[in-house]
Amino acid sequence: MIMKSLKLIAVFFLVMTSLSHASTAEIFRKSYYDSYREGQCGLNVLNFFERLETEGEDISGLSMVYVENKGTSVFGMVNAEKARTKLNGQLATEEKNWYHHQFAIDNKGIVYDFDYSNNPTPTPFKEYIESMFLNENECSNPKPAEFCGGRKEKLNDYQLKFFDAAGVMQGNEPSYWSGNLGQAMVKFKN
Repeated sequence: MIMKSLKLIAVFFLVMTSLSHASTAEIFRKSYYDSYREGQCGLNVLNFFERLETEGEDISGLSMVYVENKGTSVFGMVNAEKARTKLNGQLATEEKNWYHHQFAIDNKGIVYDFDYSNNPTPTPFKEYIESMFLNENECSNPKPAEFCGGRKEKLNDYQLKFFDAAGVMQGNEPSYWSGNLGQAMVKFKN
């Protein structure tokens, strides 16, 4: 009887906990619309982590990913194919180029990027990378000083660093993994 009562109490506690806390995806969706700042990818991720903590979510399974182009393709810029923008007052996507980019990822390989797509959809890492960075024609014969970079160059040139969310919030966390985009695609096979 005591064991049965303890199980019921545990189930009740789990149900109440899940009802009282919004999910990471729900909080991402809210933040995507009400706290997004264009051109502030790192700040958007930090605000997302802070909001998760405020709403009682555990951020221990989340990381911030920092992307930069260490090669010469597209003049060292991070070239995004499906970046969030507004056209005629409507959300849309367009190609953009940044000096660096940051997004959040969970321990299951789901990406939360405030600058990706025109709707707040948590996306598996591989699908995100293919759509956001690699979905373009190869630059087979680039001319000198041409703004051009294909899949092969991006897989090698784009360097990623992963930082634990809790450490990022404290401002003192070294990266726990770094490598190029090709290596990251092997790491997250989902």
